[in-house]
Order: sequence, then C-alpha cells, then structure tokens
Amino acid sequence: MINLQLILLLPKRLIFLLYLVTLFSQFTFGQQKNKPINISGDMGVYGDFYHMNSDTLGAVAPRRPDALGRLVVNVSINIKDFSMPISMALPTGQFGVILPSVPKIPNAPYLNFKELVKNPLNRIGIAPKYKWCQVLLGSQIPQYSELSVGDLAVYGAGLNLTPGKFRLSVFSGTSQMAVKQDTTKNIQGIYARKIHSAKIGFGYEDSSHLYIIASMMQDDTASLVTKPINVMPQTGILSSIDFRIKLSKKTYIKGEVAGSAFTRDMRSNELPSFSLSPPKTVFIPKESSRLDYASVLSIGRDGKNFGLKLTGRYYGDGFVPLGYPFLQTDRLEATIDPRFMLFKNKVQLSGSIGRRVNNLSGIRATTTTQTIGSANLNLQLTDNLSLAGSYSNFGFRNSVLNDTFRVEMVTESWSVSPSYNFITKSSMHNFTLMYAQNVFNDFNTITGAVNNNDASNGAFSYMLSMLKSPFSATTLISYFDNNTSYGKLMTKAVNVGVGYKLFKKKLSTTLGLTYAENTLGATSFGSQIMTLIGVKLTVKKKVSFSLNGSINLFEFGDSRPGISYRENLLRTSITYKL
Repeated sequence: MINLQLILLLPKRLIFLLYLVTLFSQFTFGQQKNKPINISGDMGVYGDFYHMNSDTLGAVAPRRPDALGRLVVNVSINIKDFSMPISMALPTGQFGVILPSVPKIPNAPYLNFKELVKNPLNRIGIAPKYKWCQVLLGSQIPQYSELSVGDLAVYGAGLNLTPGKFRLSVFSGTSQMAVKQDTTKNIQGIYARKIHSAKIGFGYEDSSHLYIIASMMQDDTASLVTKPINVMPQTGILSSIDFRIKLSKKTYIKGEVAGSAFTRDMRSNELPSFSLSPPKTVFIPKESSRLDYASVLSIGRDGKNFGLKLTGRYYGDGFVPLGYPFLQTDRLEATIDPRFMLFKNKVQLSGSIGRRVNNLSGIRATTTTQTIGSANLNLQLTDNLSLAGSYSNFGFRNSVLNDTFRVEMVTESWSVSPSYNFITKSSMHNFTLMYAQNVFNDFNTITGAVNNNDASNGAFSYMLSMLKSPFSATTLISYFDNNTSYGKLMTKAVNVGVGYKLFKKKLSTTLGLTYAENTLGATSFGSQIMTLIGVKLTVKKKVSFSLNGSINLFEFGDSRPGISYRENLLRTSITYKL
C-alpha cells in the first residue's frame, strides 16, 4: 500500500500555497457574481510524496526527494480594454544543483519575497496591457526574431507598444544568476548575466513588416567576490533587420540579416583597432573579440491544398545569437519543404529535404556535409480506417578520403501506424498498430562495426468506451529491441487500465497494471510490476481534487542477483478553474 504517513511530511510552504489558492478562489467567486471583472485561467497546488525500500540497505538510491510541492497559476484579469496575465510556478524549496537556495526564515518561508521572485526556478511573470500598451514584469521570454532574441528566459522589465502597425519593444533584465564557486561540490561558479534588447519597426508579424532589432549582453564581474579562475566573463552586442514581404495573398518572402560583436573573455587586452568597430560606450574590442554575421531567407507559398517553402541559412563561425544560447554556428544549409492536401484532405503529405555544410571557416580539421530529409504521410482510407507514416534520413561525412580518418554515417528512420475505429449502439472501439525502425550505419573502417545500431519497436493498443455507461478500458502491448555490438537488448511490456465515473461523472476512478521485463541476449536485466490507482473529484466544474498513487516493484535479474526495491509514490493536487 501507499505509505500514508508520507502525507504528514507536507511542507509548511505547501500549506501556505494551499492557503493562497483558497484565498484567491474566494476572491474570484465574489467577483464573478457582479461581473465587474472577468477572470479566466486556472491555478492549482500540487504535492508529491515518495518512499522507497530496498531489500539490501544502500544497494539502490532513492530517485526522488521525500516531499515536493508546487503552486502553478495561469490567470488573466480583464476589465474592458485592460488585461493582466499572471503566470507563476513556485516550488517549495527544491532548487537546481548549482543554484543557491532561497534563505529560510523560520515560520515565514515567503517573507523574503525579493529572493523568492528572483530565483529563476520560481517563474513569476506579470504582463498588464491596456489597448496597445503592455508592460512586462518578472520572468519573461521576449520573442523578437529568429536570429536575435526569442529562446532565453529573462527576469526583468519591459514594454510593448503596438499602436496600429507601429511596433516598439524593449526589455532589460538578468538571464542568469551569479553562483559562487564551490570546489567541494564540483561547482565552478558563474557570473550574473545582464541582457538588454529593443525592437522598433512597422507592420504586422504575420504580414508585411520591417523591424530593426538591437541587443546587448554582459556578465557582471562584480556579482562574485571570489572570481572563478576557469570561467571567462563575456560580453557582446547584436543588431539585425527582420523583414517580411507579402507578394500576394498566398506568397511571401521572409528573412533576417544579423551581425554580432562578441568578446569571449573580458579580461583579455584591449585592441587599438577593430573592423567596423562600434562606439566604445557600447562595445570595447578585446583580443578575444569576434565580429561576424548570419542570415536567413525564405520564399514560401501557403495554399489550402498546396504549400512550398524554400529556405537558406548561413551562420558565421564568430556569430553569437545572444537570445539563442544553443544555436550551432559555422554552417550553411538549404532546405525545401513541400506540403500537399489531396482528395478533400484525405491525403496529407509533407516533407523536407536539404543539405548542410559545416566548418565553413576551415578552423577545424575537416569540413563535413550532411543530407537532411524527412516525409510525413496521413491517409484517411475509409471512414473507419486511417494510416500514418513517416520517414527521415540523416547523412554525415567529412572531406577526408583516407579510410583511417574518414567519417561517414547514415541514420535512417521510418514508422507506420494503421488505426481502425468503429462505433456500435453501446460502445466505441479503437485499434491501433505501430511499428518503427531506426538504422544507424557507421562506414568508418575502424569503429563502424562497434557503432552500428539497429533499433525497432512495435505496439498494439485497444481502447474501449461505453456509450451508455461511464466505463472505459485500455490495453497496450509493446516491445523494443536494439541490436548492437554488445548484443540484443529487448524490452517487453503489457499494460491494462480501466476507468469508471460515479455520481453523475463528478468522481472519476482509474486503475492500471503494468508488467515489463528487460533482457540482453540470454541475460535477464530485471522485471517490473507497477500498480496505479487514481481518484479525481470535480465540484461544480471548477474545483478538482485528485489523488494518484503507484507502487513500483522492481527486481534485478542476472545483472544484480537477489536485489530488488519497492517505490511508493503519491501525487496530490487541488486545482481551480476560473
């Protein structure tokens, strides 16, 4: 059984979060009566309670903390032309491995509101808007363009102005916290990083427009008292022109040209001259500075039955997109993306084919080329029978001809999935099959035999829904096998689940059972039995209470004979829909 004593471990912070939900729900109930304020969205308190027992002390480490709590709020308050979206995700003390915890204050865990809001794991964002004027506060992800800013969470403040076709956006804040170096925990430390961005232009995002974008980033070296030796403080600036030209109702040209000046180490010596050097009040060139650019250009046609997009991309080796920290640079690629809708949408076909070249700068030892291709097909064969399929091919090779140093590999993946549905007077049935295969071939004469990999997996599912009673059932049978140089790894699993609703469908109950086993060749690597049970109560379509518990029994096979463990997990939630 689930260890119910875990509920007694409910953190005080989770109780505080529950109080916030109750207080806010009472407020919204009162407001909905007279309708002076329209409040929409949802909010909830979630708690996880975990316990593990191993038959051999210390043989298996717990995979979760004993108790976790979260408050999640996504609410919008609307009064005529005024709206205020509020988004929050507050954990109860669990923080990242390298991030400092919020200082604990006895009996008042949220008195230190400044530290609570600043912690990046506590996502708190407010964006009040009146007509065409919007203010952005707290944790936000500014979306400017493909090459400038758009994939980086920033804690700060900003402004969006959109009167008519005019556009003006600014945002300034911290994209990463300062973390003190701690060699005992293998934490090297990082500087606080500030980022400032602005966009001005004319036109609509999904129509013709012209935007000029600028961004600046800099590490705050004063954010750490002790400077990490192996961490380089960095700074950079970026500017871009983003445009879209609507040639006709269905045809368009879209592109962006961006340039960046980036310094990898602010401690390096200053350069007396720098090509196309910006004012020193904005950027001071150093020996570790690089100036480079990137561009994207697309020509497309969007139609009801046919669409086509041709895209070319170039990313210089020294180009640094300040708002996309994981973008791969030093490459050139071109792709063609067609799309077809045929026979009254009964046939849907889309795909992409292209070519990519890396190491354009020649800095690395070799230049590599890659072939990119994919296709997706959906067929509605009859009213009851449908078929979905996909195919992708990814090739990679360098320019070395000598077999000893040659690198050439091809990954090919495909899947097919037919589905059949039929309805009787009392029930609805769905049968689905799925088979997928992934083949990886390494043509290197030295490592090819070791790296070759062939994986396939299949599944069969059946779903039953009764039309005259609130009963449903599911069955899933699956397998996965992976052929490598070490042997054949196989996983087989069977899952059965049932559900039933009571009290005019206000109370939902679910029960599930899963059995799985793993083998490597003739060797057993373990078996697993998992039982799941869930209960959800809905009150007046607004308040929901749920309890979901699971018991996981795992026994190792020949790999660790005689060792097994048991995990108990209880997940609770109280949600309120506004």
